[in-house]
Amino acid sequence: MKNGVVIVGAGHAGVQAAASLREEGYDGPVILIGDENEPPYHKPPLSKTFIKDADAKPQPLRGEAFYSGNAIDYRPGVWIDRIDGGERRLDVSGGGTIAFDRLVLATGSRPRLLKLDGAELAGVVSLRSLADARLIRELSAQSEEVVILGGGFIGLEIAATLRAAGRRVTVVEALDRLLGRAVAPAIAAHVRQRLEAMGVRLLTGTTVARLEG
Repeated sequence: MKNGVVIVGAGHAGVQAAASLREEGYDGPVILIGDENEPPYHKPPLSKTFIKDADAKPQPLRGEAFYSGNAIDYRPGVWIDRIDGGERRLDVSGGGTIAFDRLVLATGSRPRLLKLDGAELAGVVSLRSLADARLIRELSAQSEEVVILGGGFIGLEIAATLRAAGRRVTVVEALDRLLGRAVAPAIAAHVRQRLEAMGVRLLTGTTVARLEG
């Protein structure tokens, strides 16, 4: 395979796919494409200490030597506009193409955007990337009160982190309990008790009609 394997997405899955190819003996070209201008990093810490500690640094998934030592061609800051399956090529945003013999799509998911009036207001942010986490860290440092829409794992991690940093935090969850899609009611009740003991305000069974600036 002269063009080798191209992996689109440089998160946990994409980096591990590249590593596994080499570990299993594949010796053809491997191109790893990421849309951020950052070395691949761990995302779970972004909702924890990173957003309250101005000195916190992202945690790399692998050291730089991993990519060079395994002949993995990492290309940051690349956006793909189109996949041409017939021609086996990717059209790159801004011009150019990348040919492939095999293609791995490891782009992950994105937060569901709010379909509410006011969702475009400044100070309304979501968390997926390092840039998002940096913005949340910057904005929360300037704020006394924070409202988090969503009582899942990430929302509650942010709530606990920012409350520990001294912010007044309210969590709004549409379901009648926290972590409704993830854990049993007994665990959810324990988590709620812990958060309320910290001083986090929790509004379950509550939806939002609009955001006002």
